[in-house]
Amino acid sequence: MKKGLISILIVLVTAILIFTGTNLIAKAYLADQKPADIASLPSNSELLTVNTTRIGSDDAFETAVAVAQVIYPATEEENTPGAVILVNINNLPELLVAANRIQHFPVNAPLLYVEQSNLPQITRNELLRLNPEGVPADGNVQVYLVGTIDASVNDAVNQLGFKTRVFTAPDPIQLAEVVDNWTSTQHGDHPNEVAIANIEHPEMAIPAAYWNAHMGQGFAYVTSEGVPEATKEILKRRANGAWIYVFGDESIVPEHVVRELAQYGQVTRMPRNDPSAISAYFSGFKDIGADWGAWFWQKARDFGWGISEAGHNAVFVNLDGPTGWQNAVTATTLSHMGKHAPVLILDGDGVPDSVRNYLMVLKPYPTDAQQQLLNHGWIIGGEETISWQTQVELDTLLEAYPFEE
Repeated sequence: MKKGLISILIVLVTAILIFTGTNLIAKAYLADQKPADIASLPSNSELLTVNTTRIGSDDAFETAVAVAQVIYPATEEENTPGAVILVNINNLPELLVAANRIQHFPVNAPLLYVEQSNLPQITRNELLRLNPEGVPADGNVQVYLVGTIDASVNDAVNQLGFKTRVFTAPDPIQLAEVVDNWTSTQHGDHPNEVAIANIEHPEMAIPAAYWNAHMGQGFAYVTSEGVPEATKEILKRRANGAWIYVFGDESIVPEHVVRELAQYGQVTRMPRNDPSAISAYFSGFKDIGADWGAWFWQKARDFGWGISEAGHNAVFVNLDGPTGWQNAVTATTLSHMGKHAPVLILDGDGVPDSVRNYLMVLKPYPTDAQQQLLNHGWIIGGEETISWQTQVELDTLLEAYPFEE
């Protein structure tokens, strides 16, 4: 018996000595490390925090592919897109038309970039990896080319074995009408909710692109002078008048243009004059109610995210980064399929007050761990687009309030 107790004591003492020695060695090693050694950690250690995930890089072609790979692993039918949308990387108004009017179901497609007369290798490779199934409602088209893209690019896509459809028009205003007409054949009607952007300030309507990637509603352009004929035709096609949502205050879309729009339906403004403020405002905005139809067959209207509580996701972009809007708009797929999140636009290298104040509204209050509501943020682009410091700040804003003692 005594020998057994002695053996147990020897084992315990040995374990304590080993544990203590190991801790001392570890502490001595860490104490000897210099900042340069810590800075040499792999760069991907800065891609993730508890509440944020970074996607892409400071190259917009790479970011477009990275977003597509997150949403569409393309390993089986359920995670393969119906099609892919190719857009000119240098034309924001055309890109907004594609994101607003084509990306949603029944097409179900990511956005990938091309140059006007070139199909980049990175985009070519991603097309082959995705191998889209085709859209049954549109004759099994697999690739849509939108806007100012030369026929040589279409030929290159055809040579890869894909069936294509090309949308072209003399300008983005008319392109919006062309795509609107085509979309009506896919849905069987024209959605009455229509987002309106001033083509001279298209960046103000980036939040609308995220919403329409999610919901597939209408989109059209005006100018500072008035409502173009193509846009009038779009609005006339709406049953019993359109519900019109203007992205920008009077400095962005003049009041006389809004009065002209009012001839075609009910007008509501997103009354802000910079993309960050509009994105925060629209993330909390919601317009719901009756649209048209008899009481036994009434269509409802529903426009805007209406998010004002914890437990949601957001996509964070920066229009001032090295690739500007190119990185921002290609991430609309994250609203279509990737947790269905609105966009919040940062201003330079930091979090603008409009976005910060909105995130404080969403900040969760602490509760039981198994019942805790959680927020999450997608950070789009590399560290030259959104810095690591800004990502950490956003992580803190998305986190729950600390417990009070």
